[in-house]
Amino acid sequence: MGATHGAARAYVLVAAAGALLCVLPALRTGAGTPWATVGLLTALYLACELPGRCPFFGSSVPIGAGSFFPLLLAAAFLLPPAAAGLVAIPGSLAGRVENRPAAARRVWRAAQLAVTVGAASLVHGLLGGAATLGGSGTDRLPDLPYALLPACAAALAFSLVLAALDGSILVAAERLPVRRAWDGLLSRSLGPHLVHGLAGLMMAVLWRGPYGPVSALIVLLPMYISCWVFAQYHREHAAHRATIRALVQAVDIKDAYTRGHSERVGQASVLIARELGMEQGRLEVLRFAGILHDVGKLGVPTRVLRKDGPLTPEERRVIELHPEYG
Repeated sequence: MGATHGAARAYVLVAAAGALLCVLPALRTGAGTPWATVGLLTALYLACELPGRCPFFGSSVPIGAGSFFPLLLAAAFLLPPAAAGLVAIPGSLAGRVENRPAAARRVWRAAQLAVTVGAASLVHGLLGGAATLGGSGTDRLPDLPYALLPACAAALAFSLVLAALDGSILVAAERLPVRRAWDGLLSRSLGPHLVHGLAGLMMAVLWRGPYGPVSALIVLLPMYISCWVFAQYHREHAAHRATIRALVQAVDIKDAYTRGHSERVGQASVLIARELGMEQGRLEVLRFAGILHDVGKLGVPTRVLRKDGPLTPEERRVIELHPEYG
């Protein structure tokens, strides 16, 4: 949504109107909306998203606008569709957005998640999921084996609707071809969303249990911390790869004659290692070693690397030192 043209703006507005229609039943007088549960879940979700806006935490917080899905799926299991959709809106509007236009992205994300959580709640309710969660007292225990089916079906609906909306905004805002917009969206997200659904189910069961919402934090807090650790690992891994790419690009710029050679050596090294039956953990190290095998050329004078004629014995000795520099 880099340049939000007319079609993208119109699509975001349509999505916002659709989300409003989805949540309106919960706002009507006499709807019987459980406002205490809605308010507490909304506050928890907002608390998960706000650290991303805080300069103290910065980008070290793993949660972007509307991304802490276990809590949203717990809301889908605990609340009727309209009320569940309301939970997603404040956190999505207040969460971190890394790219412009921020306002349009926040409105889109809030609308998208309101519809998605509402759809998951609808599927969960149609399959009788609410009855399997147990009651607020010890007299109604959760029907755990049977609670898995509606919870997994709701997580599947969540993943399908989210992928459908993600692909559609790519068509409208990024002008991707329709055949490419949904490529891989569902296959990449379905597994994680099913895991999020199980975490949401544990939270919902604890919420309905004898100790109430406080016990649900037993699930919420460790999951939030694990998300932070996982994001830190991926951030460090991405920084490592970016550093290696920068070094290789510097070598290619300095010695244009062998441009692309380092990448090809890395790929060839991995192919040979696979044929030798090396373990997966060593393949990545070997690929980086192959990519960086010529990095010592940065210590060789450019005039020597780019010399057209034969090298003098002294110049050859300088070039032969590049493995040691590397």
